[in-house]
Amino acid sequence: MVGYTSVGSELKVLINSDESTASKAVQFTLATINLFNFIEPPLAFYDFENIYSQSQWQRKCQWFSDFLSHQIPDIVGFQEVFSPNALQALALENGLPHFVVIDKPTLIKDYIYQSPVVALASRFPIVEVAGVEPDTQLVAAMGLSSNFSFSRKVLRATVAMPHIGECDCYVVHFKSKRPGLALDAAEIDALKNTDTKLNAEPLLLTEQALGRWASTMQRGAEAALLYHAILKRRQDTSKPVILMGDFNDTLSMGALDALNMRGESIHGNDIKAAGLGALSDAALAKRFTHYQLTDAFELFIEANLFVEENHADNTDYYRQHRSATHYYGPKGSVLDYILLSNEFDARDGASLAQVTDYQTCDRHLVRPEFERDAYSTDHAPIVVEITLRS
Repeated sequence: MVGYTSVGSELKVLINSDESTASKAVQFTLATINLFNFIEPPLAFYDFENIYSQSQWQRKCQWFSDFLSHQIPDIVGFQEVFSPNALQALALENGLPHFVVIDKPTLIKDYIYQSPVVALASRFPIVEVAGVEPDTQLVAAMGLSSNFSFSRKVLRATVAMPHIGECDCYVVHFKSKRPGLALDAAEIDALKNTDTKLNAEPLLLTEQALGRWASTMQRGAEAALLYHAILKRRQDTSKPVILMGDFNDTLSMGALDALNMRGESIHGNDIKAAGLGALSDAALAKRFTHYQLTDAFELFIEANLFVEENHADNTDYYRQHRSATHYYGPKGSVLDYILLSNEFDARDGASLAQVTDYQTCDRHLVRPEFERDAYSTDHAPIVVEITLRS
C-alpha cells in the first residue's frame, strides 16, 4: 500500500521487508472519509449560494474516485453525505458494490439542504443494517431531555468479512464544536436587561461559551450512549467491532472518555459491587478487554514497534508526531478515527488479525495543489490495513 503521507507507511517498509510473506497474507483495508458537503448540483448545502457548478462537482467526484482507486479500501465509512445516490454510483465504480445509508438530509426550502448523513460502502456483503438509537432509560438517568437524539444518526452495518466472519461496522459523525445553543430574542433581552447589563462583546462571548459547552455535552452524551449500544450488541452477539468516523474531538479529551473505557480505570469497590470481586486480575482483564475499543493508530504502533530496542521512546515519538486530520487555521487536531475491538489487537490472545499499516492521507491539506485538491475535503481520510494472523 502506498500512502499519501503517513508515519505508518514509513514503518511498514521496515516491518514487512519479506515481500513474499506479506503478499501471502490475507489483508483488508478500512477507511473513513469526511466528504465535506458532498451534494450534487443543482442542490445546495445550507444556503442557496452553495451550489457546485458541473465542473466543480466533477472535480470533487474525481478526487474521491482517485482516492478510492489508489487506496483500494474494502470497507469505507463516509460522513457529510447529501447525495447518497451519487456516492453509491461512485463507490460501485471503484469496486464497492454494497452500499447502505439509514437516514436522509433535511430539506430546508426548495433545493436547499442541511443535516448531511453518514453512509458505508463495502466490497463484502452487508447482511444487516440498523440505525443506533439512544437508550431512553439512560437518557433519563443522565438528566437529558426526553427528546434527546444523536445529532447525526449512527449507522450500524454488519459486514460478512472473509476469514473473520460477520463484523459490526459503525459509522459516526459526532456533534461538532460549533456553538450548539441558540438563544432566542427573549433570552437575549433578559441578558441585556439584568442588573449587570451585557453589551455586544460580553453578550457574544456568553453565547459562545454557553453554546460550545452545550456542544461538548451533546458530543459526550452521544459517545457514552453509543458505547452502551455497542456493549449491548457485543454482549448479545460477540461480533467483532469497527467504529469509524468524524469524532469532532480528540480521544484524549473528556467528552469522548466513554470510548476509552478500560477495566484498570475502574475503582476496586465498584468492581466488587458489580459482583466481579472474586475474579483474578487476569480473568478480570480478559472479561473487560472483550468490550474495549482501541484506536487503530495505537494498535499499529504497539504491534509493529515492540521489536525495537527503545520501545517506549519509539511509541512516544510516533504518538507525539501523529499527523492531524483537520486544521483550524494553523492548529491541527486528530478528529477522525477508526476504533477496533480486541479481535484486531495483536497483544490479545483472542485476536484474529492485527493492524499492519495506518495512514493519514493529508497531502491535500499540507501540500495542496489547486487543480487537484480545490474541491476535495477539509479532513484527512484515515486508511488502516488489517492482516489476518496466521
